[in-house]
Amino acid sequence: MNSNPFNTGEEEDPWSNWNASTDRQQANSTSPILPSSLTPGVGAPPGAASYLTSSQLLSRASHTDTTTNSSIITNVPESYKDIHTHLIDKLKTINDLEIHIFNKLITMNYLTNYQKSRILDLAYDNNLMPISIATNFYMVLGLIALEIDVPGSADYVSLQFRLNSLPDLPKKFVSSIIDEDEQGDEDTTGYHPLLANRTEEDDYWKRKDDGEERHDPILKDHSTSRLIEPSDSGSDVKGGAGTTATGGVGAGGLVLAENVVSEDTVDTLFIEKYVDEIRDRFKPLIEDNADAVKIKEVPEKEGILFKHINYIISHNLQLGRGTSSHGQKKVVRRYSDFVWLLEFLLEKYPFRVIPGLPPKKFTVGASPDSQFLQRRRRGLHRFLNQLIKHPILREEPVVQTFLTVPTDITTWKKQAKIDYSLEFKGEKIQTSFINTIWPKIGEEFLKNWSEAEGNIMKLIEIWTRIVLLVERHEKRQQQISFDNGKFVEMIGKFRQLNTKIYPGDNEVLLKNNDIGNVNDSLGRVSEYFNKSSQILIDESYSINTTILEKFKNYLDYLYSLQELFERTKKLSINNIESLEKRIKENEDKFKKLSTEDADAKGADIARLRQVIINDKQEIFQQLNKDWLIKNCCFEEYLMFQETQYLISEVWINWSKGRFRFEEKILGLYDNLNQEIINDMPLTR
Repeated sequence: MNSNPFNTGEEEDPWSNWNASTDRQQANSTSPILPSSLTPGVGAPPGAASYLTSSQLLSRASHTDTTTNSSIITNVPESYKDIHTHLIDKLKTINDLEIHIFNKLITMNYLTNYQKSRILDLAYDNNLMPISIATNFYMVLGLIALEIDVPGSADYVSLQFRLNSLPDLPKKFVSSIIDEDEQGDEDTTGYHPLLANRTEEDDYWKRKDDGEERHDPILKDHSTSRLIEPSDSGSDVKGGAGTTATGGVGAGGLVLAENVVSEDTVDTLFIEKYVDEIRDRFKPLIEDNADAVKIKEVPEKEGILFKHINYIISHNLQLGRGTSSHGQKKVVRRYSDFVWLLEFLLEKYPFRVIPGLPPKKFTVGASPDSQFLQRRRRGLHRFLNQLIKHPILREEPVVQTFLTVPTDITTWKKQAKIDYSLEFKGEKIQTSFINTIWPKIGEEFLKNWSEAEGNIMKLIEIWTRIVLLVERHEKRQQQISFDNGKFVEMIGKFRQLNTKIYPGDNEVLLKNNDIGNVNDSLGRVSEYFNKSSQILIDESYSINTTILEKFKNYLDYLYSLQELFERTKKLSINNIESLEKRIKENEDKFKKLSTEDADAKGADIARLRQVIINDKQEIFQQLNKDWLIKNCCFEEYLMFQETQYLISEVWINWSKGRFRFEEKILGLYDNLNQEIINDMPLTR
């Protein structure tokens, strides 16, 4: 882009070549996908899974340069070259970088999630994208190596200072990259970092659908396995061994059956009512409950050695039983309290859509700038308001305590007995869900879940670019307002000096002097620029404080859903299929010993019977948990459908705001035109 401020040529559009069809062109180009002044920073919520919140994505260093990264590494370490050689065909996006580089380093305990978020933040802030460009990739590896070498030392200044003397990456990590690549495509097909600890033989969750392998355990449908509550009665025992009428062992808890419920018996109206009731519980629209929770910074910082910022949270909500519905409630919390709350929610409600936190971002000794503090406060504001809109999380006693009890959270945690167990621990799945609801919606839900999981990152990328465009528009409004102020200043100076060459008091030479009328009209032009400047300032403020926040609010929801997908892959793993196979084999063996082998010892038969009973009790527990997870994810997916109305809300607000702005500007233009068209002389 031409650095000349008066350049009137068409601005290069950084979004024109971002789609897949031009990825190859981008890989061969030295220009970035996004200008660094608009490129978002990235961070992960402390204590959460690797997850990018909108606050982290949109936070940018205030000192970021707008020029393309032109740093050149002349002495690239061999370990960097080896990794680039083996991963050159696999690294296309940031997600690929996380899978093949960062997640491995975290697994090997070289990095933490927080360190990963810092490095990604630096990569975005300093225009080290796309990573398919070798120089950018090497510089990201340089940041990683600096962080591993001395934790906390990874920053762009240090990177530039040590550009030609960067430390090597750990040999163990480099070897793992090379070894994985040399295994060939057959061994690495469908690799997912969350399943990396499972062998191909033990991966019971791998299934094929239209030639594509899936790895999300929730996509496995166990509806052909009927869930029966375990019983210790040992009914229908044959030969004292406890077999069922079909030759299986009693006391079980599982009967395998095909076509348990016919779809003809499903009440469609019941299903529709069930779905509507779930969706009606969640109302994400901001206008429905605008600023339910407010948050502001406490002016004075606390702490002797390490200063920290406190936040005053205020609201008039009625949370839980026994709380007053009248009167404003105020509590004081610090950022670390928010981090603990998020960690608690992720542990207790891992299968819910949980909003993310803005990053803390600071390194030791660094002083936060006001712009970042404002972004973080707004991110915390969105976090709390999304939290209280969720019908389940809103009722959590810890959340209610966080918002209502004025006691310091650290002190309260020492005194309170906090239940960290899974939300549905000890619960049993409703039979109506298995027998009535799932046969009707199960297949469609699993298909929709899979499609959403496969496309969520692309949707996030697109909406992020929309948010950046809104930010860029707001910045332009500020610049136009500034320029209008310059118009007022320059026109004023011009009016003062133009009478020196167009004298108005010379009655001999200039009998028909019109410079006075011209200057009067220029005064009206100046007044127009002054008024329009104020309108632009108001428009910019409106975009920055309301409309832009609504764009980010929806982006937060997208990231929360993406994080839910990642958690389900990791936390819903079970070995149901392995248990089913082992039960079948042991029941066949038990039947053979009981009826055909006369020499079989009674102790061996009893031991085998107990093994089968234990396996059936275990498979009951796992099936019950699997159904509870599916039920929970189904509810969250249904409630998330309500967020589509956030799209409508944000664009309606955008349209209304733009209309009001254009109406005011048009009024100024019309008044100016009426005032000067007859007053500014064109001839003597």
